[in-house]
Amino acid sequence: MPRSIPFALAARRRTRTGWRRWQGSWWQILQCGLGAGVAWTLAQALWNQPYPVFACVAVVVSLGVQNNARLRRVAELGAGVTVGVLLGTVIAQLIGRGPWQISLIVVAAMGIARFLDSGVLLVNQAALQATFIIAFPPQQGGGYGRWLDAMTGVVVALAIAALLPSDPTRDVRSRGRAFTGQLADLLEDAAEAVREHDADKAEAALERARGTQAELEAWAQAVLAGREVHRISPLRRGSRREIAEHQRIQAGVDRATRNVRVMLRRICTALEYDEQLPASLAGAVESLAAAVRSLGQPAYEGESVPPSVAGLKELAVTLGPRTLGAESLSATVVVAQLRSVVVDLLQAQGVDREESHRLLPH
Repeated sequence: MPRSIPFALAARRRTRTGWRRWQGSWWQILQCGLGAGVAWTLAQALWNQPYPVFACVAVVVSLGVQNNARLRRVAELGAGVTVGVLLGTVIAQLIGRGPWQISLIVVAAMGIARFLDSGVLLVNQAALQATFIIAFPPQQGGGYGRWLDAMTGVVVALAIAALLPSDPTRDVRSRGRAFTGQLADLLEDAAEAVREHDADKAEAALERARGTQAELEAWAQAVLAGREVHRISPLRRGSRREIAEHQRIQAGVDRATRNVRVMLRRICTALEYDEQLPASLAGAVESLAAAVRSLGQPAYEGESVPPSVAGLKELAVTLGPRTLGAESLSATVVVAQLRSVVVDLLQAQGVDREESHRLLPH
């Protein structure tokens, strides 16, 4: 049976995890709270709505606790509310209210919304708003009043996202450093496995590499969120270039990571069947790990290129099967994957395709 974690240790871990989540979301939470109050006040003042609950709901749904996909959420919410209110109002006037009318309106609203777009929020909001129209007593302004509430919340959400944006580069940098550090650790473990001829260590590195996809996708989502902040807010245009650079690096690291997994799988196979891999391969993998760890760092004073680019270029010229003593099929495959990883990472940092390939030995 697995050993249970002591309560105190589990509590500390949960506390640390919760604190990190709060640190990453406190500004978005404040935005939601401010927006809900503003939307309530505006809806009462503009449309004379006594209880504009859905104006507040629209703000919270549109903003949420993440920066990514806010424009998408706003569009889906607005379209879903429009479809739901329209259908609910028409059906209520034609066939009245009741349980079978609710069933009919849910099916119709969700079917139409699904036909219009694949967004889950759009489909759900269309069904919910149509249901509210049928299930609850008519409010002041009818379905049109509910639609005005929602649009007020949408406008307030967009205004807050534009005028009070969070810094998108902070999350992007953090996730990028975390992932490249994790990938460098994997490569260092792989180098040790080759040097020590340890199949178990190689297998463990491969399993960890296979589990990195979630972190890689979280990095990509952070980049997309940063791009969206720039589209919404004129106050964050200054970091647009940095976000674009991170997007290029993330895409290159994504491709490189796939090749690293293939390389690790071949190393595992070779060590499992007791194939000899030259020690020079371990040195090459260690050099790659050092270059990956320095990804995104600026060039040193007096240097023309960043340290990662310099390290990758130095490594590239050594990646010939004969140079590394790769005589077996497995060793040759490992060298080929190393070459692919180096090319991916060089191109991710702005080195053109022709130059990155020209560096490699024929």
